[in-house]
Amino acid sequence: MSTDLSKQLDASKTAAETPVEARGSEAPERTGLLRTFVLIGSATVLIVALVAAVWFGTGWVRAAFTDGPRADARDTALDGARQAALNMTSMNLDDVPGSLALARSSMTGALLDSANKNKDQAETLAKQTSVGMTSKVLGAALTTLNSEEDKASALVVLQVTETGKDKPPAEYRYTWNVDVTKTGEVWKAEQISSLSQPVLLSGGQGQAPPAPPGDQPPAAPKPGS
Repeated sequence: MSTDLSKQLDASKTAAETPVEARGSEAPERTGLLRTFVLIGSATVLIVALVAAVWFGTGWVRAAFTDGPRADARDTALDGARQAALNMTSMNLDDVPGSLALARSSMTGALLDSANKNKDQAETLAKQTSVGMTSKVLGAALTTLNSEEDKASALVVLQVTETGKDKPPAEYRYTWNVDVTKTGEVWKAEQISSLSQPVLLSGGQGQAPPAPPGDQPPAAPKPGS
């Protein structure tokens, strides 16, 4: 027992006699290494953050220059198709020339050329038939889009109300394919195709008007004929 106690006392004495500077010499070394690792780790995180910022930032830029303009083209082309369909199925009998001019304002290309060529004939026909027309869009969707060439096609479903002398009002459903092209800042119709016979919704004589030939709007006073 005395031998063990002597060993413990000698160990304590040795530790006590060891200088404090010698005992703590390893602490700064460990602290320096730790600080180095922290700095390296922080630099790595910063690099990763910068790479991510550049990547996602570039993605936003790509979206701004590609997806953004294409989405805008989709919206404006569809709006143009809707407006063209509405203008071509509107007839105010108190202002036939103005109604036909409104229809022509939504046309371009060969469709506009034909409408201008036959303007007087269309006005005479509209006055003879004495059928007023108002319309609203029931639904519309873009079916094709070539934003590089500024061309698109849309499916447009209309509800057209016809009123005439000595005739009860009649409502019809028209289904059109409207090909549009961008003219300046406005999308206009260059071709109109009826996809089916007009469907009688209410009123009338129980029969739908005949579908127009070719690219002419159904049952409308034909600006292009």
